[in-house]
Amino acid sequence: AMNFAKKRLLPGPRIAKTALAVALAVLPARLLTSEPLSLFYAAFGALIAMETTVSRALRQGLTQLIGVVCGTLLGYVSVLLFAPPAPFWVIGLGVFLLLFLLNALRLNFSASLACIIFLSACMVPTENVVDDSVKRLLCTAIGLATALLVNVAIRPYNNRRRILALLTQLRRQIPQCAVSLVGQERIPELQPLVELLRSLDRELELYHAQRFLRKRDDEAVLGGCCQLAQRMVQELEVLCGMDSLGALSEENAQRLRLLGEELPTPTRRHCDPNDTVVMNYHLEKLLTAYDYLGELMGE
Repeated sequence: AMNFAKKRLLPGPRIAKTALAVALAVLPARLLTSEPLSLFYAAFGALIAMETTVSRALRQGLTQLIGVVCGTLLGYVSVLLFAPPAPFWVIGLGVFLLLFLLNALRLNFSASLACIIFLSACMVPTENVVDDSVKRLLCTAIGLATALLVNVAIRPYNNRRRILALLTQLRRQIPQCAVSLVGQERIPELQPLVELLRSLDRELELYHAQRFLRKRDDEAVLGGCCQLAQRMVQELEVLCGMDSLGALSEENAQRLRLLGEELPTPTRRHCDPNDTVVMNYHLEKLLTAYDYLGELMGE
C-alpha cells in the first residue's frame, strides 16, 4: 500500500500517445468511408500497434498487417460461399485455419485482430463484399501506420535515464551492505539488489531494441555499467556465503571510510588467515567495481 501511494497517478507518455494515435487514425479513415465497422478497425489498429519502442511498434505493425490481410481474405472467401451470418461450422473452421496459419508463420500476436476481422466479415451482412473488405483492410492499415508515426514523432521512449537511475540506486546501497557484513558481521538483505539487477536487465533489453535512438558508444558504456553492477552483487553474495569471515584489512577499511561509511571499532578475535585473505580479496574486487562504475557514470 505504501509503495502504491508513492507512485505517480498522472498518465504516462505512452497512455497519451495511444489516445492521440487512436483519435488521429479516425480522421483519414473518415475520408475513406463512413462505415462504423471500418472506422472501428482504424481505431483498433492504432490501439494495438502502440508499443514501448519504435522498433517494437514497427514490428508489431507489420505483423498485425499480415494478420489483417489473412483475416480479410479468408472472410472474403467465406462471404462468397455463405451469406452472412455464416454457419457455425464455417466460423469455427475459419478461426481454426487462421490460427493454424499464423502459428505456422510465427505470427501468433496478430491472431486476435485477424480473427476479429474474419468474424465480422462472415457474421455481419454487407451489400458490397469487395468494397467493404478493401475499406476495412485499408482502415486497419491506417490505424497501424498512425500508431507508428505517433510513436516516432512524439517523444520516442528513451530509457537511458531510467537505467542510470537504477544504477545509482544500486550503487548507493553497496557500501552499506558491505559494512553491515564485514564490519558488523550481519548478513545484509540482498533481495532488493537482485530485484534492481532484474530491472536493469529489462531496461537494457529495451534500450537494445531501440535501433533508432541508441548510440553504439553509449550502448557499450551502459552495458559495461550493468556488468559492473552485477559483479558487485556477485561479490557480495560470495562474501555472504562464507562460513566465517576474516579480519578487515586496513586498505579496504580506508576505502570504505572514504565512501562515508562508519566502521565499528575492531575487536580482537581469532581469524583463520585463509578467511582473511579470501574475504579481503572479494571485498577489494567489489570496491574496485564500485569505483569503476562511478567513473563510467561520471560520479
